[in-house]
Amino acid sequence: MTINKEMNVNEYLKRIKVQSLTGEAIEDLKLLQIQNLYHVPFENLDVINKAPVQLDLSQIYQKIVRNYRGGFCYEVNGLFHWLLKQLGYEVTMISSTVAKEKDQWYRNHTHLTNIVTLKGVDYLTEVAAGDTVRSPVPLTGEIVEDISGKYRVYPVGEFLHLQKYLNEEWTPVYRFTTSPRIFSFFEEVCKWNQTSPESPFTQKKIVTRATETGRITLTNHEIITTRNGEKTKKEYQQNELPTLLNNLFDINMYQKQSK
Repeated sequence: MTINKEMNVNEYLKRIKVQSLTGEAIEDLKLLQIQNLYHVPFENLDVINKAPVQLDLSQIYQKIVRNYRGGFCYEVNGLFHWLLKQLGYEVTMISSTVAKEKDQWYRNHTHLTNIVTLKGVDYLTEVAAGDTVRSPVPLTGEIVEDISGKYRVYPVGEFLHLQKYLNEEWTPVYRFTTSPRIFSFFEEVCKWNQTSPESPFTQKKIVTRATETGRITLTNHEIITTRNGEKTKKEYQQNELPTLLNNLFDINMYQKQSK
């Protein structure tokens, strides 16, 4: 990882509006995760605009913390890994494979995420997978529930699956092992996700963040708002895009200097 001395934990905490931590490791982890989900969008605007994303943590820090952008998993989960390390957590970077549809998967090992170990218990801790779990999920099979649904980590064959309960059955979000990865492991798949026609990130614009009552998402032509399980869609005109990004996600694509 490329890190410089200007990267600052307190500046990151301010970015996600965390005023103080309690010192209770699991409660602080839950707070850090949910605040990250509220304030750092999962977005692929650089991919759509063909602005190369490099696995350079210093550049990612500048983009997310100082320029109030989001990013996809390598950026958001990668920077979150750095934050947790700085705060003293025992955190392991891992790779996973995202579910495509029933019994089908995207390319292997293309998603970066993290496992945090607390008092001998491993927790999957995810902040960059779109509409998914909002708090740490123990790898013990315990069910975790939030406004977006019920989740668990469950062994299936040689893998562990992050699963969501949908239509009265447990459906995979992604599969993984606990094998540790380093940031550079993802260099090739990061390039693939930015350039391949098979990548979900080259297909359409996606900007999304969690809210206290659900989620707000922007795609190529519409805004999708979920409040307490009720979903509404509204089309927008392309000339409205800069204002929508600013008002809904605090993203200013024309902002050249950090806030």
